[in-house]
Amino acid sequence: MIPVHDMHNFFDLLPAAVQQEFAAVSTFRRVEQGSMIVRAGERRDTLHQLVQGRVKYCSCDYHGRETVSAYMKDGDWIGLSEIFTSMPAMSDVVALSPLRLRTIGKRDFEALMDRHPVIARQLLRVFSLRFSAIYCLGQDRSALTLKERLLKTLYTLSFDGNRASNAEVVIRMSQEELGKVMAASRQSLNRLLRELEREGLISLGYGTIRLPGRDHITRRYGYLVGAESPQSHKH
Repeated sequence: MIPVHDMHNFFDLLPAAVQQEFAAVSTFRRVEQGSMIVRAGERRDTLHQLVQGRVKYCSCDYHGRETVSAYMKDGDWIGLSEIFTSMPAMSDVVALSPLRLRTIGKRDFEALMDRHPVIARQLLRVFSLRFSAIYCLGQDRSALTLKERLLKTLYTLSFDGNRASNAEVVIRMSQEELGKVMAASRQSLNRLLRELEREGLISLGYGTIRLPGRDHITRRYGYLVGAESPQSHKH
């Protein structure tokens, strides 16, 4: 079973020697649940890794209604985009559990990248995966049904490095979390997830969605994910 975390984690695939250099310029601290790690509008000269714990990227409208754009967990990094663009943070980042947080300054991070091109290669993989996921969600919101968008989202989240297409994948995300990301009600999402479970494409657990493999989706819904399928458009 493969936990999906590659969308915000470039670190685990770095050579051990490079990881040790990261440790040499890092500081570590504990953060209480409910604390705000980043506030929208801040300009960042540091970035953080969640060594342990979970956070959400969120914002509120004028009526106090919250929108959650992302959840991050162990291994994920906060502030990567801002380090490269120098733009202010676009969302609040709030601790959903007690955290152990690694912090690295921008200058130290840039020096590590200059010494080790492998870091840039891993970051390119992470940013490409992020772009694909965001493009998928944005492009399809008005063109596809909720079920079709759900299938494409699960398919995108199932990618984890160069894993085989028939390898089982565990997406550690609750239905409530997935619903906020997709801007769908929990009731509508639950109905569709149960439908996909009956089709044998997923199995549901507490806070998890398991896929027996990406090939199960491509065989039945290949037309949605750009894969050839002899059963395309039958569903």
